[in-house]
Amino acid sequence: MQASPWQSFTGHVQTGPSKWWYWGLAIFFSIGVFFTLFGVIINAIIPYDELLGSWEVEEPGLYPENGTSEEQDAWNATNEEWNTRMATTKLMEDLEEIKPLQMWTGIIGSMVTIVAIVMLIQLHPHAFNASYVAVIVTTATQLLVSIKSQNMLNEFYASFPEMGADSFWLSIQSGLQIGGTVTCNIFLLLIVFMCSMKSQYKGDVEVSGFHIKPQISETEPDDIESQT
Repeated sequence: MQASPWQSFTGHVQTGPSKWWYWGLAIFFSIGVFFTLFGVIINAIIPYDELLGSWEVEEPGLYPENGTSEEQDAWNATNEEWNTRMATTKLMEDLEEIKPLQMWTGIIGSMVTIVAIVMLIQLHPHAFNASYVAVIVTTATQLLVSIKSQNMLNEFYASFPEMGADSFWLSIQSGLQIGGTVTCNIFLLLIVFMCSMKSQYKGDVEVSGFHIKPQISETEPDDIESQT
């Protein structure tokens, strides 16, 4: 008896790469854009310069050199709170000043990424090139905002020398923040590179729900009987 024609199929088929290398990356980018735009909206709503409205403290005035120990202790406490209030107020004002920068960098990075998302969904041949551009642009904008914000925090911490916030530890903190931003985006760049390479794979792949199964021609019963 002659073997049925479908019995020779081994379970492998020459087919193109999975489209999910494009679509999966598009979904990943979409999640990032959502949280970025959500952060932009929250940042636009928060009034930094008004957050300290309920923090009331009077200026301590001159130090009571001839006062009692209780008066001097009270002056020291008031002076410390006053200095903290002034330093925090300046920090809030600085954050309010860079708010437009934070918003525009977030919007620009999101718009570039949305272009890459659309190209990925459409399986555009230059979709991964657009993805590289999106990662580079977002990295540059994030670094710009991180450097600005960290400089403001360094000025804030420098107002409290009693906390031991010297220049060495402030430099370490700045390096960690900038290094963390760069490291995360390098991993993202590697993900884009991996998806780009996998999308060009032309070899045999296992048949799965993500790949097209071979079309097996149906054989009429009379033809099967004539082959026996």
